[in-house]
Amino acid sequence: MIVVIIAGGNIDEKFTGGFIEDLDESSLFLIACDKGYEACERMGVKPDVLIGDFDSAKGDVSSRATAAGVQVITLNPVKDDTDTEAALDLAIEKTSEDDEIFLLGATGTRLDHVLGNISLVGKGLKAGRMVTMMDSHNSIQMIQPGETYVVEKDYQFGKYISVFPYMGPVKGLNMTGFKYPVKDGEIQGFSTLTVSNELAEDEGVITIEEGTLIVIESVD
Repeated sequence: MIVVIIAGGNIDEKFTGGFIEDLDESSLFLIACDKGYEACERMGVKPDVLIGDFDSAKGDVSSRATAAGVQVITLNPVKDDTDTEAALDLAIEKTSEDDEIFLLGATGTRLDHVLGNISLVGKGLKAGRMVTMMDSHNSIQMIQPGETYVVEKDYQFGKYISVFPYMGPVKGLNMTGFKYPVKDGEIQGFSTLTVSNELAEDEGVITIEEGTLIVIESVD
């Protein structure tokens, strides 16, 4: 199964619509969060579920979704988590470790929400799910020890590959096939040392021995 979550941040509808169109519809489960449903309406995409407290969507989106045959899950606006986190919890519940979860519409002008959504990539990782947070310019994942991140020249999302430690230092960082290779490195954070690397070979491989690593592929 492939689960796509459409959050309520900035949405490049051409990119998002094209991304969904390229997926196998028979294995796709689509979740819209709050005003993310408005983007789905404009793109002509029908989600399987609409979830939210509907504090940011315009008009009565829940009624429109219900009329369209979409399952609606209404959240209490007085809650400890975001609509996007509730959507991710639902995605984790419906998937196994072999499935994929993509988080779109999760970036924008609200940097607090952007940072929170990056944390959700880590929540997926802790649950044994690979969550990819994407917009038209960036693809963001996290890896932990025992996992390998591979960037193939013919299929890479973006030219630039940056890595950052998350919630503590990363040790035993190895990056082979890159313009700036790293062997058994340690990154503590509070540094831009590992920003904007590039492939030097047809394939780049990233592994770590300790910690949690954010990997960002950027187009520009």
